[in-house]
Amino acid sequence: METTPALLFKAWKRLVGAYVLSLAVGFLAGVLLVKVGNIQPERIFQLSTERLSYVLPVLDMGSRHGIDKGILLFFWNTIGALITMSFIYTAALFDPVHIGLPPRVVRKIFCGKTRMKILCYLPGCAKIEAESLRRLSVWVMVPLLSMILLGIESGLSVSTAAFIFGSFYSSFIALLPHGLIEIPTLSLAGAVTYSAHLMVNKQGPINTTRTVFQQMDVHRNAMPIMRIVLLVIGGLFLAGWVEAHVTLRIVDSL
Repeated sequence: METTPALLFKAWKRLVGAYVLSLAVGFLAGVLLVKVGNIQPERIFQLSTERLSYVLPVLDMGSRHGIDKGILLFFWNTIGALITMSFIYTAALFDPVHIGLPPRVVRKIFCGKTRMKILCYLPGCAKIEAESLRRLSVWVMVPLLSMILLGIESGLSVSTAAFIFGSFYSSFIALLPHGLIEIPTLSLAGAVTYSAHLMVNKQGPINTTRTVFQQMDVHRNAMPIMRIVLLVIGGLFLAGWVEAHVTLRIVDSL
């Protein structure tokens, strides 16, 4: 079994790589949809930035009360990062041995015996026979799926913004300054949970369910969580400040 630091670093690299690859795919898809599919870039841009509609009211309300936009972005991203990290701590709810412990209703739902065949198509799940471990694997795969979605959205927004505003260079510059800090930081937060996915996919096919959950406990307890939380908070604070002040100045100067 790999050490926790080794799994964390491997998970971090894969999450960063997943974002970069998804960004490229999203960018190419945006160009093809506009050039070949003749779809209006404004329509694609609106769809790719749909999730921003949830944060815009918060930013507007905060701005009206004199709160710096960088602080608001920092709090919004930090909440998301902490939720992502929490998935590794709720993973124990999938352990069928403890199904009688509170919260019983949640544990019974998570430990369902119905075989979810569609999960076999997700990376690594096909080799896992135990349904509880398969569900656990998907649960701690969430950071990867989140980074893929974020990368595709970023690629689509950059490519379509280039058509709307007439400059690919300006579109990339609008993403690059804070993205160089934000993406590695969000990937670090995601690596806390996704590292468990790597462990489950490796140990699940060759060990018993009981053994894998015990290894999960060891991995979770060995996690330098406070150090990671401080790094994530610091990185997201810096990314929020750059996005609110540096990025806007760069874009305005172009």
